[in-house]
Amino acid sequence: MSAEKERPSFFKRLWLALGKTMRFLLFLIVLLGLAALIYKGMPYVYERVITPLDRNTEEIAAIQAKQEADMEALSAENEALANRLNDLEQRQTESAQQIASFEGQLVALDEMIEKHSVSLKQLDEIQETLETLGETTEAHDELLNGENSVIAGLEHDVQVSRVIELLSRGRLYLAQSNFGSAQADVQAARDLLAEFAPEDDETLQIAVDRLDMALGNLPDFPVVAIGDVDLAWQLLVSGMPVELAVPTEAAPTADAEAGETSTP
Repeated sequence: MSAEKERPSFFKRLWLALGKTMRFLLFLIVLLGLAALIYKGMPYVYERVITPLDRNTEEIAAIQAKQEADMEALSAENEALANRLNDLEQRQTESAQQIASFEGQLVALDEMIEKHSVSLKQLDEIQETLETLGETTEAHDELLNGENSVIAGLEHDVQVSRVIELLSRGRLYLAQSNFGSAQADVQAARDLLAEFAPEDDETLQIAVDRLDMALGNLPDFPVVAIGDVDLAWQLLVSGMPVELAVPTEAAPTADAEAGETSTP
């Protein structure tokens, strides 16, 4: 009796077997479902996850390459700008040196002009002294008056010296391209020379003609005028008595002064 109670019945055993079969089938269905899900889901995961990641990776690489190219271009531009700045600094230094040299030349020309101005002032004082001397020496009328008198000769030399000084200063003004002042000095020299130059003095008349030609070329043609002024100046200097000439610096030629002034 106890053995029959312990042994399960046929239906119970059948139910147990059926339950195991159902669990196995359920497990198999779940396994197949998972396999199908993986099979169907992989393309979706690849398209939605893997492909965007690859695309992002490529875009990041392209961006990095572009950034590197931009950095190289910026470095090249910075180097070019640095070279240009160095070139500009060098040019600025050269320009400053040229300006300093030019200023030194201008100062030298101004000093020479000032010396000639002082000489003209001294000659004016001598002229006034001679005029006073001529007025106060009535007792020596025959000696001191007349065309061949000592005073007349001195006055003539002083007048020539004044003309030479005016022309010397005018030549310096021409070298400075100060054509207005140069024209004024040449005009004054011409008028003074024409006032006292005898008509039979060929040298002085040629000098007057040359000054007229120079005035006709000023201020439009200063290069041509320089030659006429220089020739008149040389004629007057060569005709001056050495012992009576006013001691002044030997003025350089206007062409040389113009060349020095135009030198950068």
